[in-house]
Amino acid sequence: MKANLPILCCILMFTACHTRQQDHVIFSNDVYTVYDNRVTQGNFKSFALSPTDIISDYQSPVRKIYSPVISFRFSINSRDNEMPANKVHKVLLKPVDGKYESPVILFGDTAESNQTPAEGKMLPLNTIWTVKVDMRPMLDAFKKQGFYATSTGDTIYETDFKGVYIAGDSEPLTWDFDNLYSRSDKELTDNDGDGIYELTLIMNTRDEESGRYSRWNIAEPDKKYPLFNSGIPVADAMYNMAIDELKTNIRPDGTFRAGAAWDGVWTRDISYSIYLALAYLQPEVSIMSLKAKVKDGRIIQDTGTGGAWPVSSDRVVWSIAAWEIYKYTGDKEWLAYAYDIISRTAEEDIKILKDPGTGLMRGEQSYLDWREQSYPRWMQPVDIYQSLCLGTNAVHYQMYRILEKMSVELKFPKEITKKYAENAEKLGAAINLHLWMKDRGYYGQYLYGGIYPILSRSADNLGESLSILFEIADPEQQRQIISNVPVTAFGTTSIFPQIPDIKPYHNNAVWPFVQSFWTLAAAKAKNETGVLHGIGAMYRSGMLFATNKELYVASTGDFTGSAVNSDKMLWSIAGQLSLVYRLYLGMQFETDGIHFMPFIPATLPGKKELKSFRYRNAELNITVQGTGNNIERFTLDGKLYKNAFVPATLTGKHQIEIRLYDEPAAQQSLHVRPVEYMPATTDLRYNKANNSAEIINYNEKNQYAVNIDGEFKGLINSGQYPLDDITEFTRVYIEAINPGQWYGFSGNPVTLVPDNDEIIIEAENYGQDKNPDIKGFSGKGFTEITKEKHTRLTYPITLKKSGDYYIDVRYANGSGPVNTENKCAIRSLYANGSFAGPLVMPQRGEDEWSNWGFSNPVTVHLNSGTNQLEIQFDPKINENMNGQVNSALIDYIRLRRKN
Repeated sequence: MKANLPILCCILMFTACHTRQQDHVIFSNDVYTVYDNRVTQGNFKSFALSPTDIISDYQSPVRKIYSPVISFRFSINSRDNEMPANKVHKVLLKPVDGKYESPVILFGDTAESNQTPAEGKMLPLNTIWTVKVDMRPMLDAFKKQGFYATSTGDTIYETDFKGVYIAGDSEPLTWDFDNLYSRSDKELTDNDGDGIYELTLIMNTRDEESGRYSRWNIAEPDKKYPLFNSGIPVADAMYNMAIDELKTNIRPDGTFRAGAAWDGVWTRDISYSIYLALAYLQPEVSIMSLKAKVKDGRIIQDTGTGGAWPVSSDRVVWSIAAWEIYKYTGDKEWLAYAYDIISRTAEEDIKILKDPGTGLMRGEQSYLDWREQSYPRWMQPVDIYQSLCLGTNAVHYQMYRILEKMSVELKFPKEITKKYAENAEKLGAAINLHLWMKDRGYYGQYLYGGIYPILSRSADNLGESLSILFEIADPEQQRQIISNVPVTAFGTTSIFPQIPDIKPYHNNAVWPFVQSFWTLAAAKAKNETGVLHGIGAMYRSGMLFATNKELYVASTGDFTGSAVNSDKMLWSIAGQLSLVYRLYLGMQFETDGIHFMPFIPATLPGKKELKSFRYRNAELNITVQGTGNNIERFTLDGKLYKNAFVPATLTGKHQIEIRLYDEPAAQQSLHVRPVEYMPATTDLRYNKANNSAEIINYNEKNQYAVNIDGEFKGLINSGQYPLDDITEFTRVYIEAINPGQWYGFSGNPVTLVPDNDEIIIEAENYGQDKNPDIKGFSGKGFTEITKEKHTRLTYPITLKKSGDYYIDVRYANGSGPVNTENKCAIRSLYANGSFAGPLVMPQRGEDEWSNWGFSNPVTVHLNSGTNQLEIQFDPKINENMNGQVNSALIDYIRLRRKN
């Protein structure tokens, strides 16, 4: 406690002094208040003692609560495969002499438990818990049939068995199933061979935090960076802390790390950060960082679901950073280099990612790359590849606009410029056609379900923001988005509504970098209420936590309780800086110079001054006075100009002065509401007995929306939907709608295929491989495909009927886990000599070569009579991010006739 006395004294002295001063509130709501020199939230407070000194007494409430009721599930092979999503094991820990041993739990036992402690109870520190699970049914199944099928439909072959793990809601447990395989401290073992697996854990190991304070301070601002002064201590301190933390994120190799806990250089992290502010502050480091994310002349996709690209496909966000650097520097050499990289990547992407049915680009949501956090659990990586997401399509749209502008700067033929302009226009039109929800006044987050996709009616708030900033949304849509998308008291969540039973990370979380994009989008939509709400959220978290956290929990505003978190997060830092550069000063860089469009809410009056800002061959001192977003007067070196603009040709030192009219923006509406949750994903089954789609987890409180082949058929209030008179290929989706009118995800759609409309071609008949350790294949074997082996396979087929067919392959890819690495297998499908589309075969589990699934389907028109199908490895478009391992096993080719 003695070490904290100086800080405590500072707080007490400052509080006493401040009581004699008039309070000036910047932003306030029911849970916190941001003053010009402090932030208060309940009993917690943080002070900007000066522009270089922040003190906070914030202590995470979560750290003082540790329930003795532990919720958990077991896992085989690091997958969520023990029981349905709404089922968990619960145990009430009542330790004796600091130890507790659970009774043996049968794997998959869904018996309900009701163990709720008395209010105020807390698990003692360092409780030792031994948990045991009976895996004998699995082991018996291995002996009898070589595999074990879980109640969730997951089939585990003995040869693929890796281990038994535990996941849960109380630290050190986590619900991050995909990463359990790498955590030996979460693996249960059977040391005596009796089929009972066990693990001993130490629960509630956190230190008591009483008397601890957080503090950030520096001697003085670093004069190597532009100096900002507003006379508002909170704003000035947040700017200076961001600059200070930015410096710690420059690695020895001259690139940006993602944050204190993330040392790697990540394509999306650096790109969004460079776009927000870092291009102006560290252009050389920005260029080095972007170059580090290039391989073989194309942009590197960050590792992610199913083996990186093309399941994850937001790598083209690199382009918005590259273009921002060029607009700031005017460096033609960089422009030519960046254009070459972006254009190559774009050509590759359009062949592998473009969905021919909608015109949208496939792939995982931008930055929302932890699948359980924003997708229904039944979706495999191949399903995520087929999803058509708002944020990812927004960055592809902007990439085409950037290529259009780059081609003009590079004086390329007009046909090239026209091609990129047309690509952007078509993609923008497709986004508005397929993702805009007229009844809600904002975009849905993605289409999902593969064949005949349906729209998830949740909001992806980075995507919503980008659609405004990139002008995919027209001005009226922009106004509606900011007014209609729900935001919480603590800020704009990554998605809305939230998914139940998922630990906060992307779900139930506010990411400051997303909040900054949303705030800038609110300014573009001229919504001062939205802008001020965003500023309040940014300043609250930075001041109370005394660092720029990666995220915080939306329902509590706390940084503790999320699955993962980091201090000094690069894009959170960039988001804070964007409030100064892009919002208060309104700096918009274009190829001809800087255009100024300041936006300053009425509660932030006074002069904003930026000194020693370096721009190309000039050094600028900039002041903005007044509030609002309309410029009354703009002067450059004392001379009055009609347009708020300085040319790129400017050299030497200059003074810019901007005076605003002190008029608030007209649009004030904002949809603030508590964190809310969607209903549980429907668990769908085909009931053959009565020929219906059955909702296993039917809840009478919900309504259910039925979609057949992507078309809405109406609402039902029962657990079954009859499927009479269906004689063709059909897909049935059913979504729950709770009393709050929030839609849940449809379960894995019920698929009906008439027997005579499905054809199987055994792959081994045209290239057979054998391996006694691999199980679960159809027929007599399978075909192994690598970059060197079976690079071209031909399959003749004779059909009685011409028409369109969905063609996919049953495959295995054990090159890596589903959530990391970069070894997705990719091939090109040809039909009768013409390219039909890509076959994407994501990773399905580390060394799990008996784990079979299906690739994406490709729609192909085939003729009656003889046809020829070919599966080829085309190095021009089929190279994955690994470059070396691009392998899979093909069991058979499946053709299903389209109705």
